[in-house]
Amino acid sequence: MADDLFTPTITPTAYAGPRRPPWRPGSLIYPAILGGALAGTTLALINAGRLRLPARDTLAIAGAGLVALAARVLVTTMLLDGRVSGPGRVVGALCGALAWTVANLLQKGRFRSYEMRGGEPTSLVKAGIAATLGLGLVEGLIIVLAGGLR
Repeated sequence: MADDLFTPTITPTAYAGPRRPPWRPGSLIYPAILGGALAGTTLALINAGRLRLPARDTLAIAGAGLVALAARVLVTTMLLDGRVSGPGRVVGALCGALAWTVANLLQKGRFRSYEMRGGEPTSLVKAGIAATLGLGLVEGLIIVLAGGLR
């Protein structure tokens, strides 16, 4: 008689099927700090889909990203007169780190089980650079437009 004690509980079949491998949630901090809340949140939402997070967690990541982006725009336009450089850059990094913190807390458990099942994460280099440059520029344009409306 087989003993269930020696049967592995973590099996690769839970993640079987065609899908793109996720990024390490901890690595998302770099685009979040360098590119801002918009870049960090976008990559975190893509990673949430790759990790197959529940809708509740995905909505929490999106909500945290929107709050971080709104805080960035408000602080930069109201307190810093729309200046994106200098102190505005620090505010952007802090808001990006805020969005990343929520995403990391919600994704690291699912990513850990993905790794325990033998999954290998994919590289974030190309997507991270593209998000940092592209979405960082979009975030800067949003700030400039919001400053113009003020």
